[in-house]
Amino acid sequence: MSAWYHKMAVVSADHRKEYTHELNKEVRSISGGYTLEREARIEKEGRELLYAVGHAVADSSCCGFWGCRFAVVPGYILKWRYRRDDQGNSVSSLEPIVDEALKKELTKLLEAKESVSQVRFW
Repeated sequence: MSAWYHKMAVVSADHRKEYTHELNKEVRSISGGYTLEREARIEKEGRELLYAVGHAVADSSCCGFWGCRFAVVPGYILKWRYRRDDQGNSVSSLEPIVDEALKKELTKLLEAKESVSQVRFW
């Protein structure tokens, strides 16, 4: 699925974003849905990165049925689970990754480590 909906909002001019930790909740679209199953952190260049792994399924598409496992990388952790949203979900402050070489490196790492077919950066 190309349109990732997960809750992430820009909160400042320096592009920090808030990420809502919300796992095992299916997000539906007209052709299917996706679910983030788990989150993990990895250290890179002395900083921690957050990524999430999930699966997507196109089960109501006119073009047939398909699915995939994927990873999303919201970015570097600035503040870990520092507040809760209205539904009680934890929220972290993150800095998106902009370095293209690092994105390529992380894509290769996550494809091998997590057996995913897609890696997306927010």
